[in-house]
Parts: sequence; structure tokens; C-alpha cells
Amino acid sequence: MSRGMMITQRGKRSEVTLACLLLAMAGCFANLNEVPQVTVQPSSTVQKLGGTVILGCVVEPPWMNTTWRLNGKELNGSDDALGVLITRGTLVITALSNHTVGRYQCVARMAAGAVASVPATVTLANLQDFKLDVQHVIEVDEGNTAVIACHLPESHPKAQVRYSVKHEWLEASRDNYLIMPSGNLQIVNASQEDEGMYKCAAYNPVTQEVKTSGTSDRLRVRRSTAEAARIIYPPEAQTIVVTKGQSLILECVAGGIPPPRVTWAKDGSSVASYNKTRFLLSNLLIDTTSDEDSGTYRCMADNGVGDPGAAVILYNVQVFEPPEVTMELSQLVIPWGQSAKLTCEVRGNPPPSVLWLRNAVPLTSSQRLRLSRRALRVVSVGPEDEGVYQCMAENEVGSAHAVVQLRTARPGTTLRPWRDAKPATATPPVPPPGPGSPAQMPKGHPGALRPPASAQPAPLPCLGEQGQVAPAEAPVILSSPRTSKTDSYELVWRPRHEGSGWAPILYYVVKHRKQVTNSSDDWTISGIPASQHRLTLTRLDPGSLYEVEMAAYNCAGEGQTAMVTFRTGRRPKPEIMASKEQQIQRDDPGASPQSSSQPDHGRLSPPEAPDRPTISMASETSVYVTWIPRGNGGFPIQSFRVEYKKLKKVGDWILATSAIPPSRLSVEITGLEKGTSYKFRVRALNMLGESEPSAPSRPYAVSGYSGRVYERPVAGPYITFTDAVNETTIMLKWMYIPASNNNTPIHGFYIYYRPTDSDNDSDYKKDMVEGDRYWHSISHLQPETSYDIKMQCFNEGGESEFSNVMICETKARKSSGQPGRLPPPTLAPPQLPPHETIERPVGTGAMVARSSDLPYLIVGVVLGSIVLIIVAFIPFCLWRAWSKQKHTTDLGFPRSALLPSSCQYTMVPLGGLPGHRANGQPYLSGTHGRACTDGVPVNRACPAAAMGYPGTKPQQCRPGELQQPLIPGCWAC
Repeated sequence: MSRGMMITQRGKRSEVTLACLLLAMAGCFANLNEVPQVTVQPSSTVQKLGGTVILGCVVEPPWMNTTWRLNGKELNGSDDALGVLITRGTLVITALSNHTVGRYQCVARMAAGAVASVPATVTLANLQDFKLDVQHVIEVDEGNTAVIACHLPESHPKAQVRYSVKHEWLEASRDNYLIMPSGNLQIVNASQEDEGMYKCAAYNPVTQEVKTSGTSDRLRVRRSTAEAARIIYPPEAQTIVVTKGQSLILECVAGGIPPPRVTWAKDGSSVASYNKTRFLLSNLLIDTTSDEDSGTYRCMADNGVGDPGAAVILYNVQVFEPPEVTMELSQLVIPWGQSAKLTCEVRGNPPPSVLWLRNAVPLTSSQRLRLSRRALRVVSVGPEDEGVYQCMAENEVGSAHAVVQLRTARPGTTLRPWRDAKPATATPPVPPPGPGSPAQMPKGHPGALRPPASAQPAPLPCLGEQGQVAPAEAPVILSSPRTSKTDSYELVWRPRHEGSGWAPILYYVVKHRKQVTNSSDDWTISGIPASQHRLTLTRLDPGSLYEVEMAAYNCAGEGQTAMVTFRTGRRPKPEIMASKEQQIQRDDPGASPQSSSQPDHGRLSPPEAPDRPTISMASETSVYVTWIPRGNGGFPIQSFRVEYKKLKKVGDWILATSAIPPSRLSVEITGLEKGTSYKFRVRALNMLGESEPSAPSRPYAVSGYSGRVYERPVAGPYITFTDAVNETTIMLKWMYIPASNNNTPIHGFYIYYRPTDSDNDSDYKKDMVEGDRYWHSISHLQPETSYDIKMQCFNEGGESEFSNVMICETKARKSSGQPGRLPPPTLAPPQLPPHETIERPVGTGAMVARSSDLPYLIVGVVLGSIVLIIVAFIPFCLWRAWSKQKHTTDLGFPRSALLPSSCQYTMVPLGGLPGHRANGQPYLSGTHGRACTDGVPVNRACPAAAMGYPGTKPQQCRPGELQQPLIPGCWAC
């Protein structure tokens, strides 16, 4: 190797070393400028003994080192003795025991300092036994509401109540039985049928234990003439504590004859003008509580008998509020020797306790550290006081914290502090793995691609000609949303701006995932170099819908997001491909199987509905709606239109924008309301008209709303009223108690109905009611038919359990035809799709045919046809006999010469017929059809002809007059 080459290599090494040193120094300064944060706090949880517990903690910057504490003690990595595993900020307790319950905190450390999360408490689920009690006899006036109280045992979490009613366990409200959140059972409009024994049980939803009360309560229903109003429940004044945001139900059950009227007041004023309240029978309901709901509530009952103000009960309501913590500064720079004061504003009810921490270590008062509930003063600041300070507040209903970074400076040196803003020098993210090694990452955490600080190249100052550089704009995606390939997709793009005046792009991040009906898969994330503008997505499913999000990164960090949704090609069936090839070969032997055929213009129609659109954020008050078209109906698509609908609001779909060119498959919808959830749908238009709307998008919450995905509701609504409006419509009303679902928001209700005599669940039809409406009309029903009706509530997490089942019968159809008139017969049942019904008028009623009734329908039609044929044949037979009798009478025989027993038909010898010889064969004569020879009866047959009554002369039949015998053995003319 030559000396020149050696010098060149050494020079290159020196340059690389110097560059690495400069990058490392810049990285240290950047880390000093960034304040560590815990963006997602671990949540307290309750689990049974031996169950698995998972605690998550998300920190920013994401490459910080994360550890965990249990009851203030550091956990060193995975602890096999305790059964605890720690991986990437997640703590897993494989089998919960008494040694692993307690308060957990995650701690994130970086060069600038350390920060601790709020504590998350892990407790064991348990259910105690019922306390011993005596049997109670509960009396109620008929027509009033009875209350069966259940004193639930201590349980963690709170136990759910069950009731034994008429030897059947009742888990949810049904019929006139209403189970309240307090555990009480209210029996509405009590009657003699409700008398009997009632027993309650407690169910722990975590341990799934059930414990039953040792005693039962007896209900007696009495009949009274007149009785003054009185409060049945609660028996005495109550104090209720509720957490802000939860629902509240104040129970008030009154009795008396006649049934009393119940009114409510708050702090002396009627709640009639209080918009937040509504009524559940005589109970008061507040859906979402706030500070202003605290106060004294009065329930008063009056029925006109006795003193008007005698039946009164009071509730004292206190609304507790979790802590809220704010600090004036996020970073503070103090010269050495001066004092620093950190102010912490804390709100909450009851007043929270406050704990100060420095670098995740609790502080105590000293000569230099003076602590109070609202401030921390550091006297004579020195370098040892640098770090991250936390103000952590906690009360009975929650905890919160705020963070400030304190930096110090030598005397005479001034550093500019940042006030609630990011530092001027930002740390750019590090290029992720290359396109050949995509990584599966959890949804919503693309930043997890960033490596630890020790492995990342250092940032450079992000300054341009105009000062601070802005993040890169969204790339322009050039790929078509359709592909004929079944398992891959070619993604092509270009940067929106290039050249001077724009910060160079460092790399791209591409995420893609498959869309399914209820949820989406995790993102598959790929990192692409800045020089590459093409990526092949592989291992895709045929005929599936995928969504892609990509962003460009420059020195300012992540840029704006570009999106596209595409559908892979469907895999044709082998037999279809073979038949197509054969047809092509027959039509054109020289054509190849790949030859394209002319489109079929025999079926022209409006376009097919586009695929379900996907929604992504464009800004705080706007979103991008993206869709994929389907068939154009034979004519090119001319435009698209997008409609939206607000969730929890009753109303029709509203046009958002129209006249969208067919080349655009994405549009920005602006002017959305903060804190509101929307659904979107798309229509396509061609010269023949517009398509059906696409399936609605998944709900999208505009920024300002919590945005978290709620768990599915568990308890369903309760149907309170059904009524047949006419012969085809049923009206129903219901109520929904948010407290029964831990105040989980819902988007609407599903209503299911089917004929009562059906035993097939597939016969249920479904209506949907969106928003807060609590009534609905079911139409297009069959007249005079009984229907089973049940409901569910739903949100994006899923559907609740079913409600109570109500049975309601539609009214009879009014008679419109002539009475007594039979309908034309139906000889064959019509062909129907499965689970459909057919209506056939019969008099004034209707018949509903289902697939399960088809055998009975066929048998009925056959039997009816037979009866109809018989009835039609009887008149024909009577007419035939009458015509024969008339013909015989017209022969001119004297009526007086005929005896009742004589033959009334002339019998002739067979030999007298043309073509027959008289060979002595007997001829037929007489009413008995016996054979005769020359008038002499053979075996005493035909006595009238043999005996020669007066006026009865044997008469020869004329040729062709021989008829079939009407009487066996006798032939007649």
C-alpha cells in the first residue's frame, strides 16, 4: 500500500472522528434543551390473584431510558423472583400476588434530568360475604312503586347486583323490574302478581365470584282506599359523593293512594329550569356532573291527602374533582448564588396533597429548600440544583403533575430561558431502518422508531435563510388507488418542494396497514432514504383495502402527512379463468387469454357506492376524507360528493362539498367544531345519476375532544314503552343510564325486531338510532302480528348487552273488500329470498310466510286444491243425472203403466244390435240389470220385461242408441 493512500485514509478517519465528536456535542446540547415528559401515564388497575397485569408508560423523547419503582423502591430490570417483566417502558406482572400489589411509577432518565409518572395502584380484587340480617316484610299499596333494598357486601371493584325474582335470577332491568345503580330493585306499578320472596346476590366482574344474601325479603301488596303521600325510599337524608364527569341518579320513591306526584328542587329552586336534569320515573338523573351540580336537592311528594309538605327527603351532593396542576414556566435559567421560585397552581376537590420532586426523587424542606403547597423556593442556587422539578398533586379521585426544568449559569453569563415553548434548536429524528426491514409498531407510535440517544447521530442547528426552518410539507403521492396485483402495491411519490430555500429532506417514513370492519391492524413502518421515491409494499391480502400514511423528515422533525387508500386486486377463481380462456379461444382462435374484451354496455346504471372512506387529521378543525371508487355503471364518473353527520345529534346527512373531480380521491373538509365527533360518507355521480352512499366512516373526534377510544358499553338500554300506532308501525321508548357503563360515551342504539312466533335469530331485523334520541318508530311491519323487540347501545368499541325484550302486536288491517268473498286460490308458493316475508290477503287478515312454514304451506295448497276440485265436480254430476232423467221421460211412456219397481229403461237383446246375430244370447232389461232371453227372465232378472206389465212392450233400440249401463248389469237406450 502506498504512503499516499495511507495518508488519505488517515485523513478520512480524522474527518469522521471530528464529525462524530461535533455531532455528539451537538446531541448533548440538544438533549439539555429538551424537557423530558411522561405523555401517557400508567393506569391503576384491579386484578384477581394470579391474574396478569400490564402497565404502560409512554415518554417523550421516546428513546429515554425507562425504569420502574414499586412502593418507592427501584426494580432492577426483569425480576424473576417477583414475576415482573420490563420491556420498552411496559411492565408486565405475569401472576399477581401479595408481593406485587402496591404503587407503581415509571421513571424516565436523560442527560437533562429525570421525570417520574403519577403513581398507578395495583390492587387485588375481592368480594366479602353478606352480613347477617333478618327477613324484612315490605308492604306497598297496589299501583305504587315498591323498593327492595340490597345491602351489598364490600367488594373491589364494586359488585354488581343480581335479584332472584320468581325463582329466576334477574341481572338487568326487565318489564316492571328496575335495577338501580345503588343496587336497589324498584318494582313499578306493583300488583298482586309481584307478591313473593326476593333475594339479592353480589357479582364481582373481575374474580367472577357470586355470593348470595342469607335472607330473603317478602313483598306484600295491599289495597287501600285513601292514604297520604309518604317517602318510601330513601328512609332518611343522604349524602352523595360523585366524581366530576360521571352521571348521578338520586332515587326518590313515594307511596300513597292515589299515587302521589313527585317534584324536585335544588337549593330551593325547581329543577324544571335546570337543563342538565331529566327524570327516570320519579328519580332524578344528571348525565354529566360538574362543579355547579353540588348542593342540596329536595324531593317532595304530594297526592292531595294530608299535609302538602309532609313527604320530603333531602340529598346533599358533593362533586369531587381530580387534581389539575399548572406551572408558569417549562424551563428556567438562574445564575449561581441567586434564589429560584417555582410556582405551582393546584386545583381539585377535596384539596389535593402536593409533593415536590427533583429528578424523580422526593424533596424535603431544608435551609436551602423551602416547600409549600403552592411554591418551591431554592436559596442560593448552585450547579447541584440543576434538573427536572415536578409538582405532583393527589387526592381521593386522581392525581396529576407538572414539570419544569431548572438550569443554572455562571455569574455574568446570561442564557435565554424558554417560556412554554420548545427550544430553538430541535433534535431531528434519526433515519429508521431501510425499506428492506420494516418494523411492526403499535398504532399511533411512529416515534418509537427512534433509537436510544447513545446510538443516534447528533443534530445540526436547524436554521435557514429566514430563521427557524419549518417542517417539510406533505409529499405528493403519484400512485393510483387501484392495482391489479393481488399481493403487492407500488407506492410512488415526489417531494412537494425541492431546491434552494427549502431545508433538505433527510428521509421518509411510510406506514401502511389493512382496514377491517371493526378495527385496523398495527402499522407496518418503513424508513426510506431521501433519494428514493418508490416503495413496493408486499405480503398483502387479495381484494383488501389498505391505508398508507407517509411524511418527510428534515432537521425540524416530522413533516406534514400525506395519505392514500388503495385496494388490491381480487384473485379470480380457477374455473372462471378456464371458462374465460375457452370463450376467448372459441371467439378468436388467434387471441391470447390476456386479450381484453369490450365492456358490456347492456347494463347501464349510476355508479356503485365507493368504499368506506378513511379520515385523518389535516388541522385542528379540518380533516382529510379519502376514498376508493368502485364500478362506474357503464359511464365515466363525473364527480364525487362528501356528506357528514354529527354524532349524538339527531338529523340528516349534510352536504360537505360536491363537484369533486373524478381524478381527486381525497378532499379536505374544513370548519369542523372542536370537541365534536363526525361520520363521513361519499357518493359518486355519472350522467345517469348518483350512487348509493358509501358505508359511513368510523367516528372521528375533532381536536379538543379527548380522542381516546372508549371501551364498549356493557349494560344496554331499558325499553319502557311500546305501542302499536297502526297496522304496520310500532312506537317504542327507552331509557339509558350512563352510570351503568362507567359513563362510557355511546354513539347510538340498535333496535332488533322479529315475529314472536319465530325461533330463528336470523329473522331479526335491525334499525339504528344515532345520537341522544330515546324513541323510535318501527315501520313496514305485518298487520295483526306480534313482534319481539330488544335493543343494544353502541360506540366505536362495540355493542352492549341486549336490553329487556318487549312484545307488541300491530293493529288489524281494516276490511276493504266484500264480506264473505273468497280470494283466488294460490296453487304454488312464491319464491322468496331467505328471511323475507310475503303478505297475502285472506278476508280481512294477513298471512306471514317464513321459510320454516314452507312444508305447511305446500300441504295446505294441495288440500285446498283437492277440495276445490271436488266442490266443482258436484254440480257437474248433478247436471249429468238431471239430463239423463229428462231424456228418459221424453220417450213417451205412460206414467201410469210404470210401477216403482219397474225398469225405466228399454232393454234390448244384444243380438238385435246391428252387426250382431240373434244367437239366443240374453238381452238386458229391468231395473236390476238381470239378463233376459226373449222376455223370459234368467235367474229372475228384469221382472218388468218378463211379466209383461200393461203398457210395457219390449222395444228395440235404434242403431247407435245402446248406452252404457247406469245400473250394473243392465244396458239402456
